[in-house]
Amino acid sequence: MKVPFFKDRCFYQSITTFISNFAVWNFFTGKLYTGILKAIPFPSMNCYACPASVFSCPIGTLSHLIVMAKFPFYTLGILGSVSLPFGRWICGWICPFGFLQDILYKIPTPKIKLPKKLELIKFVMLIFPVLILPYFFKKHLFCMMCPVGTLEAGLYWVGFHPEIRRLAGMLFSFKVAVMLLIIGGAIFTKRPFCRFFCPLGALFSLFNKISPIKFTHNESLCTRCNHCQDVCPVDHKIYENPNSTSCIRCLNCIRDCKALDIEYPSIFKIPEDKNRSEKSLP
Repeated sequence: MKVPFFKDRCFYQSITTFISNFAVWNFFTGKLYTGILKAIPFPSMNCYACPASVFSCPIGTLSHLIVMAKFPFYTLGILGSVSLPFGRWICGWICPFGFLQDILYKIPTPKIKLPKKLELIKFVMLIFPVLILPYFFKKHLFCMMCPVGTLEAGLYWVGFHPEIRRLAGMLFSFKVAVMLLIIGGAIFTKRPFCRFFCPLGALFSLFNKISPIKFTHNESLCTRCNHCQDVCPVDHKIYENPNSTSCIRCLNCIRDCKALDIEYPSIFKIPEDKNRSEKSLP
């Protein structure tokens, strides 16, 4: 499979960020959007309590239904339907918080690489504070520490509404500290939230293994130059595991290296990119 289009991820990330947060007038009215769209858990990390948000957060929805001891058929159906065909592509093309981290990493600073084993933490975050503990404690535990919610909603409501500010205590201070750690970390290392803490990314990543679209690696053409890792938003060496749960399927490496390609069912066939065959190894 060649990739003649989808060349500017920033464009798609910007569009979906606007679509999921187009009720910006609520920042001035101090209200939440409560229309019919709010019943839809949009498949990205975008806080329900953000004044501009017009959809619900899938992680918040999962947690809420588990608190109520109800199985989240509808939410899991939406998440599965967008992930089963293509794997973890939502993280690379749709998620507003992933987009923000991509932008922050472009700030010129010394960069650091963190151990890949830390990526297992996001599965712990999915299993315990999202899926198991809310059932027993009857609280939305992940939402209580989510940096996305703090950035998009918490700072606004506490900062501009004195009646809410009076209720803010140590929990809010903790939430702000977590947010600052994640936001600050994104300046120095690639997508720390997506790689190490995001429960939605953990859920999406499982579909990389069962998606009918597979990334392939031609060993004979690969020079181990690590250019794939350099252009990867999550710092993944794709030649080590082409369909790893780490991969967000942004296509950066596929586009840049002729040792990599995609296998896909014929129903997904698209016109071939003539320029692809002419590109050289990085």
